[in-house]
Amino acid sequence: MEDLRPAFRQEELELAAAIGSQGSPLRDRVAELFRQLPDPLLSASDVGFLLRNGEPGAEIERILGNLCEERVLECSTNTLRPLDPDGIKLYRLAGVPFARLKVLGLEARLADGDVRYQFTCDGRIIRSIARVDRLDSLAGTGNQRSEIINHVRNIADGIRGGTQVPNSILLVLDASHVADDEETSPESFISVRPLAEYTKVPHPTEGTSVIQEIRPVEIEIPFRRAAFDEEKSAILVDGQQRTAALSLVDIDDVPSFALSVNAVIADEDDAKKIFFVANSTVKIETQFSRALLASMDQSPGFLFKERPRAIAAKQLALDDEDSPFFDLVQYPGRKTQRRRAIAYNSLFQVLTAFAESGLPIQDDAKLLAKVTKRSFNLVKKTWPSAWGERPSVSKLMHGAGLRSIANLLVTKLEAVYPVHGDFNSEELWREVELSLKRLQPHLLWRVADTENALKGAVKTYNEQIAPRQNTSQDISALSAFIRRMSLDFDTDANKAQKK
Repeated sequence: MEDLRPAFRQEELELAAAIGSQGSPLRDRVAELFRQLPDPLLSASDVGFLLRNGEPGAEIERILGNLCEERVLECSTNTLRPLDPDGIKLYRLAGVPFARLKVLGLEARLADGDVRYQFTCDGRIIRSIARVDRLDSLAGTGNQRSEIINHVRNIADGIRGGTQVPNSILLVLDASHVADDEETSPESFISVRPLAEYTKVPHPTEGTSVIQEIRPVEIEIPFRRAAFDEEKSAILVDGQQRTAALSLVDIDDVPSFALSVNAVIADEDDAKKIFFVANSTVKIETQFSRALLASMDQSPGFLFKERPRAIAAKQLALDDEDSPFFDLVQYPGRKTQRRRAIAYNSLFQVLTAFAESGLPIQDDAKLLAKVTKRSFNLVKKTWPSAWGERPSVSKLMHGAGLRSIANLLVTKLEAVYPVHGDFNSEELWREVELSLKRLQPHLLWRVADTENALKGAVKTYNEQIAPRQNTSQDISALSAFIRRMSLDFDTDANKAQKK
């Protein structure tokens, strides 16, 4: 957590410091801290801060580990507090039972029979009942990006200044943890109890139409302040910035801050769709939304055309070790994000070139990935020294280079596919490979390759390759130039063959 102090009242901070100043062994002081504070969820550095202890962090971590082995404490590395980095280990007191949080709200019945719940409550409890489902591209799970720190701090400043937050946060109540029958359902399930019958509000001028159908309900949710994410029955789909901001506001200054909540019952895949719609007015990063598409079982209708490309991008970048793009793409949601050679959107635009071509592959993600993979494996084979380098070293890995070559490959495939009618035809791929070989001596992608190259190739590199930027104008001009150059070499080869 960016700053621990706002989460505790001054008297609690003083109590923690008093525990830390005792002469008892450090192990006992650490255990006492967890017993005396109101069900805290703490990292090792938090424990050291609260006890104001001068012991090395490693010693506190050792003691926390021992307390977990003794089952005095429990720990989790899969739980995210606001503004925490991924993978931080958090500790809590063992054996604390869950309570039942009861809130009163309204249930609105929608035209399709689904229901939506609305209530207002203290926003500080939200992150104890709802997890933020961070996108993990490799696992194909999650839907959220990380918090935007400056945005969070601006909201926190507004809350401190007395500004209310009028827009609702959005929760998805996990359908697999909502009770169908209270008598037989586990205590860990959410239950919803109607408090009255539905009230139907008629249209003011069209008496047969109903514009509202609502009833009061009591929603009961398992609650523990230090709940681990795997125990939470709700997903925070929209509102992590607002709840994170509240965690930065001193609880002594703002003891309670109301947030309005909209809630729906859905499964995790529906939560992804809801996230898309909820964020359609607040733009999410394009590459993030496309990566999220690949993890969904189905896509919202307005993104139907993009989904095969998103799935193909995931397969080429993360899943298929024989892909020329494997482990080279800066893929959103990847946990270990070293600097890779290819921007995600460059790969997506390469796939778009194939999908929007005259080839019969646009709606088939597997076939789209297969054709793109085989095409670019030929590119990798033709220019091996340029493939996989950083874009600053090799223009082939730059967005303009990748997309221009993709346009060239599409043109070649559009010419030869009607003749062979099958992407499994080895003759088809031999023709494409031979055409690329003719082009290879005349098309350079790195400064290092200009040393012993043909004069014409050096001139082409300096005038046509090196200056290009990742703009639509440069990509269009470079694509046209490479296509024309390749066509000239293919035409000369065909003439020579006929003689």
